[in-house]
Amino acid sequence: MAWGILDRFMRPKWLLDRILLVAEHVAEHDSSALPTLLIDTLREHLGAQHVCIHFADPGMLSPETRAAVLARCPATIAKAAGVSEAGMHESPFWQLALSSRQIAIASTTPAAVREELRPLLDAVGARDGMAIPLIYQGAVYAVVNFYFKRTVPSKLATAENVLRSIRLLGNLVYSVLLQEYQADKLQESEKISLALAQAVAARDGYAAGHVASVCRLAQGLGVAAGLSRAELDALRLGAMLRDIGKLQVPDHILQKPGALEAEERAAVHEHPLTGERILLARSDKLGAPPGETLTLAAAAVRSHHERLDGSGYPDGLGSTAIPALARIVAIVDVYAALTADRPYRAALPAPHATKALQEMAGSGLDPDLVSLFLSREIPAAVSSEPS
Repeated sequence: MAWGILDRFMRPKWLLDRILLVAEHVAEHDSSALPTLLIDTLREHLGAQHVCIHFADPGMLSPETRAAVLARCPATIAKAAGVSEAGMHESPFWQLALSSRQIAIASTTPAAVREELRPLLDAVGARDGMAIPLIYQGAVYAVVNFYFKRTVPSKLATAENVLRSIRLLGNLVYSVLLQEYQADKLQESEKISLALAQAVAARDGYAAGHVASVCRLAQGLGVAAGLSRAELDALRLGAMLRDIGKLQVPDHILQKPGALEAEERAAVHEHPLTGERILLARSDKLGAPPGETLTLAAAAVRSHHERLDGSGYPDGLGSTAIPALARIVAIVDVYAALTADRPYRAALPAPHATKALQEMAGSGLDPDLVSLFLSREIPAAVSSEPS
């Protein structure tokens, strides 16, 4: 076929129509079909015999989506046609584009790559191929392999309008998949964090729903205080995991009804430091420095028992040296504790808890934040939490 068909990539209407197709799938919550939609669109409009996408991180795709993408690959097609799998190697070709970040044309690649790819091309009736790396925010996230019945013209690899359109469509699809993938990871991470936090709260004698109450109170106060989106995310995580360090405090200390001995009190006072280490260990496992959310959350966990007069722990911080998120967590932590049943006492009525907060304002708790907390009737949220 004539390579003049490439001209359609330069027409704004063609590109707009393809973008609208992607938008329709997103609107219908059918994002899992986007990779195969991209494959079929590029195959049809570029005149390729086969198109396959290799993701640098295939784990971001659902098993069903991975299977659908794999089904478009020549090696799978050849296998389905009864061709022996021996010699059906495609990886050196697309990995060359991945590592070099440059377009690769099969007929002009190093001899070793051509030799490995030739059996596959013969099996699917293709003569040549082209691998295009797709780049999003500076990183190669995938390589698109095109296979043609004729030799790929060199001008195709340098046709900027064509390549721009292919990459734009690819990036549009990838950005949707990435948002969903990150959201799923965040939700799964939050589920795990919440389960841990609830387990700690149960050891501490709190009823079900306590952790959720504290998180909701913290978010309400954070919004009222005008925190940014990143700060609110960190506040939610810090409020949820503020007592995670109590995992290392023995039950007989946590559940002791009377006054603690000095050594027991010292063990309890260690839990903010332990909690901070647990949070920061998340990034250590990933081999990367902690992000803003994790850094702010860890600081809130470490300092939520500090008091404005310097009498708190573990660092004896005072006044504005206490991180703002920690001051918010401290208020909701105190209020939620006072209004919850404990093994050694019944819950205080809301008016009594309110009075206790007012008495602590200035010496222990941030007076401005306490006033804001009480003025917006945020405490009403606790009574609506199921027990």
